[in-house]
Amino acid sequence: MGSIHQRVGAVLGTAALFVGVTLTAGAATASADETGDLATDIDVSLSTTGVSGLTAMSSDGSYTINIISPTDGHEMGFARWNADPQPAPNIPGDSLVAKDISPDGWAVEAELSTGRVASTRGHKAIYIAIASGNLPEGHAYKLRGCIVKGSERKCTPWHGVHA
Repeated sequence: MGSIHQRVGAVLGTAALFVGVTLTAGAATASADETGDLATDIDVSLSTTGVSGLTAMSSDGSYTINIISPTDGHEMGFARWNADPQPAPNIPGDSLVAKDISPDGWAVEAELSTGRVASTRGHKAIYIAIASGNLPEGHAYKLRGCIVKGSERKCTPWHGVHA
Protein backbone atom coordinates (compact mmCIF):
# COMPACT_ATOMS: atom_id res chain seq x y z
CA MET A 1 0.00 0.00 0.00
CA GLY A 2 2.92 2.33 0.70
CA SER A 3 4.16 2.03 -2.88
CA ILE A 4 0.77 3.12 -4.24
CA HIS A 5 0.89 6.23 -2.03
CA GLN A 6 4.43 6.96 -3.22
CA ARG A 7 3.36 6.60 -6.85
CA VAL A 8 0.35 8.83 -6.34
CA GLY A 9 2.55 11.38 -4.55
CA ALA A 10 5.07 11.31 -7.38
CA VAL A 11 2.32 11.76 -9.99
CA LEU A 12 0.75 14.64 -8.05
CA GLY A 13 4.12 16.29 -7.51
CA THR A 14 4.94 16.03 -11.21
CA ALA A 15 1.49 17.35 -12.10
CA ALA A 16 2.02 20.32 -9.76
CA LEU A 17 5.32 21.05 -11.48
CA PHE A 18 3.71 20.96 -14.94
CA VAL A 19 0.78 23.10 -13.79
CA GLY A 20 3.24 25.65 -12.43
CA VAL A 21 5.15 25.74 -15.70
CA THR A 22 1.89 26.12 -17.62
CA LEU A 23 0.73 28.96 -15.37
CA THR A 24 4.09 30.68 -15.76
CA ALA A 25 3.92 30.47 -19.55
CA GLY A 26 0.27 31.55 -19.77
CA ALA A 27 -1.87 34.17 -18.16
CA ALA A 28 -3.89 32.19 -15.65
CA THR A 29 -5.24 33.08 -12.24
CA ALA A 30 -4.17 31.12 -9.18
CA SER A 31 -6.74 29.94 -6.69
CA ALA A 32 -6.64 30.69 -2.97
CA ASP A 33 -5.13 28.17 -0.59
CA GLU A 34 -4.32 28.02 3.11
CA THR A 35 -1.53 30.57 2.64
CA GLY A 36 -3.81 33.33 1.38
CA ASP A 37 -5.01 34.75 -1.92
CA LEU A 38 -2.40 34.29 -4.59
CA ALA A 39 -1.66 36.71 -7.39
CA THR A 40 -1.17 35.65 -11.00
CA ASP A 41 2.65 35.62 -10.86
CA ILE A 42 3.23 31.93 -10.19
CA ASP A 43 6.66 30.53 -10.93
CA VAL A 44 8.43 27.20 -10.64
CA SER A 45 12.04 27.27 -9.55
CA LEU A 46 14.59 24.49 -9.56
CA SER A 47 17.80 24.67 -7.56
CA THR A 48 21.10 22.88 -7.95
CA THR A 49 20.08 20.71 -4.98
CA GLY A 50 17.03 19.47 -6.88
CA VAL A 51 14.58 21.03 -4.41
CA SER A 52 11.88 22.78 -6.36
CA GLY A 53 9.28 25.24 -5.32
CA LEU A 54 6.00 26.42 -6.75
CA THR A 55 5.95 30.09 -5.78
CA ALA A 56 3.33 32.80 -5.62
CA MET A 57 3.12 36.38 -4.34
CA SER A 58 0.03 37.79 -2.66
CA SER A 59 -1.22 41.30 -3.30
CA ASP A 60 0.14 42.47 0.10
CA GLY A 61 3.69 41.36 -0.76
CA SER A 62 3.54 38.03 1.07
CA TYR A 63 5.39 35.27 -0.76
CA THR A 64 4.97 31.49 -0.58
CA ILE A 65 7.32 28.74 -1.74
CA ASN A 66 5.66 25.30 -1.81
CA ILE A 67 8.53 22.85 -1.38
CA ILE A 68 8.57 19.76 -3.60
CA SER A 69 10.78 16.70 -2.86
CA PRO A 70 13.86 16.33 -5.07
CA THR A 71 13.57 12.53 -4.97
CA ASP A 72 9.95 11.60 -5.61
CA GLY A 73 8.04 14.83 -6.25
CA HIS A 74 5.80 14.80 -3.16
CA GLU A 75 4.90 18.09 -1.50
CA MET A 76 6.88 18.51 1.71
CA GLY A 77 5.47 21.78 2.99
CA PHE A 78 6.03 25.47 2.43
CA ALA A 79 8.13 28.47 3.38
CA ARG A 80 6.33 31.83 3.51
CA TRP A 81 7.16 35.48 4.02
CA ASN A 82 4.14 37.08 5.65
CA ALA A 83 4.33 40.80 4.89
CA ASP A 84 1.19 41.90 6.74
CA PRO A 85 -0.66 40.42 9.73
CA GLN A 86 -3.22 37.69 9.02
CA PRO A 87 -6.16 37.63 11.41
CA ALA A 88 -6.56 33.87 10.99
CA PRO A 89 -4.57 31.97 12.12
CA ASN A 90 -3.09 35.00 13.95
CA ILE A 91 0.21 35.25 12.06
CA PRO A 92 1.93 38.62 12.58
CA GLY A 93 3.39 40.73 9.79
CA ASP A 94 7.13 40.66 9.00
CA SER A 95 7.19 36.97 9.83
CA LEU A 96 8.57 33.78 8.38
CA VAL A 97 6.36 30.72 8.36
CA ALA A 98 7.57 27.16 7.82
CA LYS A 99 5.08 24.32 7.58
CA ASP A 100 5.99 20.63 7.36
CA ILE A 101 3.14 18.54 5.97
CA SER A 102 4.97 15.30 5.21
CA PRO A 103 6.01 12.63 7.75
CA ASP A 104 9.10 11.82 5.67
CA GLY A 105 11.80 12.60 8.27
CA TRP A 106 12.71 15.96 6.73
CA ALA A 107 12.04 19.27 8.47
CA VAL A 108 11.10 22.45 6.60
CA GLU A 109 12.78 25.81 7.16
CA ALA A 110 11.98 29.29 5.92
CA GLU A 111 15.08 31.50 5.82
CA LEU A 112 15.29 35.28 5.38
CA SER A 113 18.46 37.01 4.15
CA THR A 114 18.70 38.77 7.53
CA GLY A 115 19.48 35.41 9.17
CA ARG A 116 15.97 34.94 10.58
CA VAL A 117 14.85 31.29 10.35
CA ALA A 118 11.55 29.53 11.09
CA SER A 119 12.14 25.81 11.45
CA THR A 120 10.02 22.72 12.02
CA ARG A 121 13.12 20.77 13.06
CA GLY A 122 12.47 18.53 16.07
CA HIS A 123 8.70 18.35 15.49
CA LYS A 124 6.56 15.72 13.81
CA ALA A 125 4.58 16.65 10.70
CA ILE A 126 2.09 18.31 10.47
CA TYR A 127 3.74 21.27 12.21
CA ILE A 128 3.97 25.02 11.64
CA ALA A 129 6.74 27.32 12.95
CA ILE A 130 6.66 31.13 12.95
CA ALA A 131 9.56 33.54 13.47
CA SER A 132 8.57 37.20 13.60
CA GLY A 133 9.85 40.63 14.47
CA ASN A 134 9.34 44.09 13.01
CA LEU A 135 11.50 45.08 10.03
CA PRO A 136 11.81 48.53 8.39
CA GLU A 137 9.03 49.04 5.83
CA GLY A 138 9.99 49.20 2.17
CA HIS A 139 13.29 47.33 2.56
CA ALA A 140 14.11 44.44 0.20
CA TYR A 141 15.05 41.00 1.54
CA LYS A 142 15.40 37.49 0.16
CA LEU A 143 13.50 34.34 1.12
CA ARG A 144 14.25 30.68 0.50
CA GLY A 145 12.80 27.39 1.63
CA CYS A 146 14.94 24.50 2.81
CA ILE A 147 14.51 20.90 3.83
CA VAL A 148 16.82 19.64 6.57
CA LYS A 149 17.62 16.29 8.13
CA GLY A 150 20.56 15.99 10.52
CA SER A 151 23.44 17.89 8.87
CA GLU A 152 21.92 17.55 5.40
CA ARG A 153 20.35 20.72 3.96
CA LYS A 154 18.79 21.35 0.54
CA CYS A 155 17.36 24.74 -0.41
CA THR A 156 15.38 26.46 -3.14
CA PRO A 157 16.84 29.53 -4.84
CA TRP A 158 16.46 32.91 -3.11
CA HIS A 159 13.37 34.99 -3.97
CA GLY A 160 13.01 38.74 -3.45
CA VAL A 161 10.52 39.95 -0.81
CA HIS A 162 9.95 43.23 1.01
CA ALA A 163 8.69 44.42 4.38
